[in-house]
Amino acid sequence: MTSPTLRFWAGGFLYDRGSKSVLLHKRDGNTPINPHRWAFFGGMNEGTESHLQCFIRELHEEIGLSVSPREARKLTDYFYPERNQHRAVYFVERIVSLEELTLGEGAGFAWIELKNVFEFDLADRTREDLLYFIQTAA
Repeated sequence: MTSPTLRFWAGGFLYDRGSKSVLLHKRDGNTPINPHRWAFFGGMNEGTESHLQCFIRELHEEIGLSVSPREARKLTDYFYPERNQHRAVYFVERIVSLEELTLGEGAGFAWIELKNVFEFDLADRTREDLLYFIQTAA
């Protein structure tokens, strides 16, 4: 008898230490979760992939960016009771011009300076995780 695969969300963002900016995703209106808000790149796992594999796949699907597992740094992971799921958040320190990326889903993406990021309409968990990032890793 095989056990069912546990469903989880994994995602994250790019970080430019020099400009203290993060690359975030603008969600479109086709999603029931946080439509039209700024959020991390990410999504639900597929099959038996790990948190890290899910994050790397989602970056590639959403903006066409290939990332090696060595580049990704785990920021946090926790149980998200409002959605009854586990959430794993990563970041990659890399400078990428927007012209190098291809939007695969959503309304857009942008580099946003950390000093201005909380002026944007952020998804609630994105806001909380970015606060944690600023306190611990930025």
